[in-house]
Amino acid sequence: MHIFFISTTAMLLIAATVLIHYEALRFTGRLLPRLPIRPRQRVLVVIAACFVAHLLEIMLYALAFALLHDRQGFGRIEGEFDATALDFFYFSITSYTTLGVGDAYPQGLLRVLSGIEALNGFLLITWSASFTYLMMQRHWHPESDK
Repeated sequence: MHIFFISTTAMLLIAATVLIHYEALRFTGRLLPRLPIRPRQRVLVVIAACFVAHLLEIMLYALAFALLHDRQGFGRIEGEFDATALDFFYFSITSYTTLGVGDAYPQGLLRVLSGIEALNGFLLITWSASFTYLMMQRHWHPESDK
């Protein structure tokens, strides 16, 4: 039963993060042509939008870890970890970015959620990189930016 709950939670988190990412990139893509700034500065807007989207997505996973941490049957995060909001955010950001430092590590079913966050984060980071590249092709023209 616990694996079903973790799997459902993971699928909901994936859906929520993809939706956040899609809407952030869609909004940014529509906003860029209307901004009264130099074309190269638009790339900075893209980077900022991607960064904010990633932080929101990381916070969703951190909240899930906080809610499931040390609950019967789900496992816990151990190591250098005091279960503060900052600890959950730190653990989530290292999982999302696939960094996996190792000073805090999941036990039990939270390992599954951590692995799924890593895959989800990798895909969303790659999506951001692709979007940034496309926006640079459209808006970054150094020869005409005086």
